[in-house]
Amino acid sequence: MTKPSVEVSMGLKTFRAATMSDCLTLVKSELGGDAVILHTRTVAQRRWLGLRRIEIVEITAGSGADVPVRRPAVAKKPAAAAYSAVALATPPGKKPAPGAELLKTAAVSNITTLALRNEIETVKVLLKQLSIDVRSGSSPDLPEDLFEHYRKLIQHQVADELAREVLRKIRETVRPEHMAQTEFVREKIAEQLEKLIPVSGPIVRTKAIGPHIVALIGPTGVGKTTTIAKLAANLKLRERRKVGLITIDTYRIAAIDQLKKYADILGSALKVVATPDDIREAVAAMADCEFVLIDTAGRSPNDTMKLSELKTFLAAAGVDETHLVVSSTSNQGCVELAVERFGEVKFDKIIFTKLDEAAQMGVILNVVRNLNKSISYVTTGQDVPDDIEVGRGRRLAQLILGMGI
Repeated sequence: MTKPSVEVSMGLKTFRAATMSDCLTLVKSELGGDAVILHTRTVAQRRWLGLRRIEIVEITAGSGADVPVRRPAVAKKPAAAAYSAVALATPPGKKPAPGAELLKTAAVSNITTLALRNEIETVKVLLKQLSIDVRSGSSPDLPEDLFEHYRKLIQHQVADELAREVLRKIRETVRPEHMAQTEFVREKIAEQLEKLIPVSGPIVRTKAIGPHIVALIGPTGVGKTTTIAKLAANLKLRERRKVGLITIDTYRIAAIDQLKKYADILGSALKVVATPDDIREAVAAMADCEFVLIDTAGRSPNDTMKLSELKTFLAAAGVDETHLVVSSTSNQGCVELAVERFGEVKFDKIIFTKLDEAAQMGVILNVVRNLNKSISYVTTGQDVPDDIEVGRGRRLAQLILGMGI
């Protein structure tokens, strides 16, 4: 028969007995009702020259004042620890309190608090080590105060080389004693990002006679028709311009119906065209308009034939400026593919849509930084005419930094 035993080490006591009940009784008699159970386990022991194997219960515990702050073993078996604590808090001869009452005991509260505290300390250590590992491995040239800013730029999908470029400028221009001022440094980062984002300003009429003709092109589903409606509404209602609308999107009846409703509300002419000759006639019929906006069908960047057809339409219309519309919710690979393939149609500016739906906006910076193109507009929702803005470098920089829509 196994005799109960107690061992003392570093202020903690290890109790051993044949059963859990005997072991708990031993803990309670030694440490009283404020005992905190740190670890329980079943230990195999061999007797009779190793021929007989028996199992005993082992509990490591201490009084509330003696328990060390960090003890990783606490988190390993919370269920056993909680059970033991409840057993200790229950007077002899009485059944443990049911349900929620178990959670109200002082011993369970001690166990929960200690386990949580140890979990938090462990996570802090791991995060700090991970931060050191990443910093030393991928960005050894960054000081400690700038590393968190670097991490956030990468988190917002800013390309690594751009993030480093921006922070090198910060290191050169910000005094060392100001590096620890997070908000100050973030504003300086926004200033640097603003310099990297070319913007063109709004659509402006450039001719004295005839309409200024603007076409929107881009992949399917990026919001070209809604964007056309927003531009038309702003030109008509806010700038008091005479606007005509043309659509060559004969593939989607719903898109035509949508644009027709907007044209009726605005009192603007709408022409639906199917051939290059049709579009020439439509533009001629709108000679008295100050602006003509052309909505095009969505094209797959991989459909070379359709892109060639689109190019023919725009040439027939005599377009003054063409805007590539891309969604900010697309990944960088999709946006770069669209930019590359629609480059055959020759666009002048970029409109980024759906900023309100994008999780990260670093792709905006990455794309425009690699192009000799500027951002004309961004859209931030579905409301016509409100949810569209002229591209502004500081505003986009703040969005890239996650400073809200």
